[in-house]
Parts: sequence; C-alpha cells; structure tokens
Amino acid sequence: MDEITQAYGQDKINQVYDILCTPIECTQHSGFKDERKESIEKEKGVIKTTQTYWPEYIDKDTREPFRYKFIPDCDMSDFACGFYEIIYKDLLNGNSIIADNGCFVDKNNAGDTITSVSQLPGLRNRYHCLANFWMIPMEIGRQSKHNLSKTSSKYCIEDYMDRFLLLLKYRYAEYKLSFPNYFSELRIDNFEKMSYIHFLEESYIDKNYDIKQYSDVINKSTEEYLWKCIKKRAEKISNSKFGLELWEYFDRNNLFETR
Repeated sequence: MDEITQAYGQDKINQVYDILCTPIECTQHSGFKDERKESIEKEKGVIKTTQTYWPEYIDKDTREPFRYKFIPDCDMSDFACGFYEIIYKDLLNGNSIIADNGCFVDKNNAGDTITSVSQLPGLRNRYHCLANFWMIPMEIGRQSKHNLSKTSSKYCIEDYMDRFLLLLKYRYAEYKLSFPNYFSELRIDNFEKMSYIHFLEESYIDKNYDIKQYSDVINKSTEEYLWKCIKKRAEKISNSKFGLELWEYFDRNNLFETR
C-alpha cells in the first residue's frame, strides 16, 4: 500500500476518481459580490454548477464597461474553479481564480478544456469533466489569435492536444518568453515540469515525455483513446497529494451518493 492510499484510503480515492470523470453542466450565473449564490449539486449522474465568471470589457468609444451575453462555460464554472484552486494551489499562492466582479484575478490563471471533441460525437456528453480541465494562461487556452495558443491556425493545431503539446515541447523557450509570469515566475522550467504539474504523464505523454500522436487519423477508435487519456488523468489526480483535499471538497458539496 503506497503513501497516498494509506493517507485517505482506496475507497475515497475511487470516489474522487468517479467525480473527476462525472460530466458537468453549467446552469446559470451565480451573481456578483454579496449577491453571489453559488450552487453545486449532483443530479441524475451530472454535476450541475453555477458560474461566477462573466468578464467585463471597456467600450473603446464610450469607455464604459459592458459585458456580452452570458454564456455558460463548464471549464470556468464555480465547481471547476474550486478544483483548480486545490490542484494548482502551489501556483496560485492562495489567490482565487475569479474576482468579485466576475473577471479573472490573473489572466495567466484561466480554466480551459484540454480535449475538445467537436469531431467526436461519442464524447460530447462526457468530455466536460474535471479530469479534462486544466489551468493555463488565457492567451494560450482561450484566445486563438496568439500564435502559440492551443488553437493557433499558424501551426495548424486546430485544438488537438497532441499537436499543441508538440509545439509546446519544441518551442518551450519561446513560450517562456511570451508568458513569463506563468512559466518563469512560477518556475515551470521545462516541459517535464509542465507535464508533472498538469498530470499529463502516462496519458497524453509517455514515461519518456514523448507525445502520443493521434490526430493524423480521427475515427471511432479516437474517441475511446481520448477517453482513456481523460480517465488516466483522473487516476493520476485522485492518487496525488491533492486527493484528500479534493475528497473533502466534493464531500462538502454532497456529491457522493454513498458513504
């Protein structure tokens, strides 16, 4: 029995794993500041959660603040943000993901979906889950206009994780220069450290830190391959030093059907 299993038990590890793989549905905006009403509950095998994130912009002509129509985003839901604040606590230094006004506290710490599945219908009802979410700079994960983003057209990434990881690995020095607050100040010195922090080993990346390529041919088997990657990441996280704290977070929200 390893140290993690001894610390909080295999049953709890299994419970954490199951929640990490449970699909998430974002229901509504939770409100701002004192009016905020956060809700996280499990219903019919789906975790339904509110979302505080609703960014504010400044009109370039009037200089007045405005927001676009609210669009729920599971990887920025209240449930997901609570998850990030646990597994990335060493990077966040006690800071939250979202400020009282619904904007990012720091755009370097933005939730994002690892594997999007627009071409894989068999995953549409299950890919929105914590095991498929991570925290990276907004310009990498959520803004395709940046040449080094996860959806960059310049490098023909098209939001495929294997292509993005190949670009990240072989242009790591360029990423560090482009996003110094994330890579340098947080001492994410190399690709191996990045892989470790994000629990990517043995799923999208093998034990030698080589990227497992899958996007050259997309077919039915790709769905199961990517679902195995998601489940492997859930396994790594549930067996990590953050497992017990995640169990406590899920328990506080009454997400376990049996005790």
